Amino acid sequence: MSEQNDQPISFRYIFDTELEKPFVFEILLDARTLTYQSKVCAEEHSWTDLDYHRCDGCRLADLGISKCPVAVNLQDIVQCFSASISYDKVNITIETDDRSYSKQNVTMQSGLSSILGLIMTTSGCPSLDYLRPMVKTHLPFASISETVYRAISMYLLAQFTRAKNGLEPDWGLGGLTDIYSQIDKINRAMVQRLQSATQQDASLNAVVILDSFAKMVPLTISGMINDLDELFWPYLDQTEPDASN
Repeated sequence: MSEQNDQPISFRYIFDTELEKPFVFEILLDARTLTYQSKVCAEEHSWTDLDYHRCDGCRLADLGISKCPVAVNLQDIVQCFSASISYDKVNITIETDDRSYSKQNVTMQSGLSSILGLIMTTSGCPSLDYLRPMVKTHLPFASISETVYRAISMYLLAQFTRAKNGLEPDWGLGGLTDIYSQIDKINRAMVQRLQSATQQDASLNAVVILDSFAKMVPLTISGMINDLDELFWPYLDQTEPDASN
């Protein structure tokens, strides 16, 4: 792989309240593994202990790990925004290597939910790792329909990859519902953790937004599956193409 391709993937979030100097928070991910390159924390707070409001079904519980990797990596962003109020209005710009995204006059919690979602997914939690492929095509401020479409697409491509490697695929999407069920448990436990780490509610409500998406994705999957025939009708056309054209 070329040196250029080994450079970290960057997501640079710029929060502009128009009342003070814009605040910038940059997320760097390993280009190959999409692992969050966390900053060095001088202190790991007690709310990062694995057993502090440990997630139901935590897959790290029996591995001798003392710290929750997600909580550890959230320390910097939580500290930066610990005094932020969820409904404060900001203008947010997200700069990547390929393009920029912007959204005007949005709530603080909306921008924070995007950051927290990236960090949580790429921090090394085995249950959240299933969503890591979506980070490759991260879409800030995605709607629920866009999120479901991307989740289904990612999951089906994962099943193709399993089949290609001799493993049993799940074309019925049952496993995708199970994944989001566990993510719901993680989000709820993370809210309990953050209650000990924040002065105001922006970070808390940012996780609540993520949790609302986690709850809605399984409920929306069946409806979107029913609409696939209408959406992908060109692929259902059995007419042979005219070779003379």
